[in-house]
Amino acid sequence: KIPKTSLDMAQAALALLGCTSLVARHPPPLLHAPRYAPLVALTGSVAPEEAEAAVERAEALAAQALTAREEADRLAEAAETAAESAADRSDSAAEDIGGSQKFSLSMLASSSAAQAASLDAGAQLASAVEAAEAADELDKQAAEALEAAEEMLALYYDQEGGASS
Repeated sequence: KIPKTSLDMAQAALALLGCTSLVARHPPPLLHAPRYAPLVALTGSVAPEEAEAAVERAEALAAQALTAREEADRLAEAAETAAESAADRSDSAAEDIGGSQKFSLSMLASSSAAQAASLDAGAQLASAVEAAEAADELDKQAAEALEAAEEMLALYYDQEGGASS
């Protein structure tokens, strides 16, 4: 039989692979399931293992997102502390320079230390922003994975005739 429609071609390809969907045979590492969901929808069939794996992937991504968010928060707190310290050093150096009639090497050292502290605070802030962006991306992937898992579960329960746990 020669496949005539895209549905026929998809079903023939899946039959050759020996599975009901590509998710069962080739699970993506972080369940970018929306790109696989159409293949599941084409076959109209989800194995219980596929639905369970989709839920587990969604849970794993949610845990990774939470860990990333906690790390971003920790980095943001460290950046805030470093910024406060840099501001204190800068104020102290400014007072030293402003309250003195003569310029000394100690004033130069305190100004350099204040500048270094400010640069360090900026670097920590950049790390915190980068970590927050990574956490946002993981949150997005977790939400997509959860949506895909819910769709797979709904399809599975529909094909089982409305069975419920």
